[in-house]
Amino acid sequence: MKCFVFCSSNIESYDFLKGFDFENNFVICADGGYKHTQKLGIVPDLWLGDGDSLKDSDITAKEIIVFPPQKDNTDSDLAVMEALKRGYKDITILGALGGRLDHEYSHFCLLRKILDNGGRGTILDSDNEITMENKNFSVFPNDKKYISFFPFGGDVSDFCIKGLLYETENMHLVSGEVQASSNGFVGETIGEISFSSGYVLVIRSND
Repeated sequence: MKCFVFCSSNIESYDFLKGFDFENNFVICADGGYKHTQKLGIVPDLWLGDGDSLKDSDITAKEIIVFPPQKDNTDSDLAVMEALKRGYKDITILGALGGRLDHEYSHFCLLRKILDNGGRGTILDSDNEITMENKNFSVFPNDKKYISFFPFGGDVSDFCIKGLLYETENMHLVSGEVQASSNGFVGETIGEISFSSGYVLVIRSND
């Protein structure tokens, strides 16, 4: 069973969500993310937050958890922690890009939190798919044209790319430099990514 977390950043079109099975998976709204479930006609399994974006009386959800406005964690962070607490390991974060830049960056940090807790997180919008890895992995062609790799939280050692348009071997990805951006696929070839240490932020995008 998957968990979908709706954050409050703008979603220009919901077309990319067609085919998602929200009914048979767990849906969490992080405060203002509730506006998206309203537009989609979804009753969330859980709404949580400090209510600064919505009034409690306006919320229809199967479960509601209210937090005080003065807190150390963002509403999105609380939503991810709650998902992990309830045993969900496959977490997709929606409405997480655009808007406040500090919130957008914090959502990248949540990918690492999910990974460190044995799960897999994905940030999605109509043009971007963002994940994070801390061990060797494969990448498969999909509808996204570009794929880029960035070190997250420190350097990445012995970084190798095989099977993509641009290959590399034993590269040291330095935090603060852009060294493995805007790669692509060669037909239906699967890309193989390996490295000995570090965290890799994987961003797949269209123009």
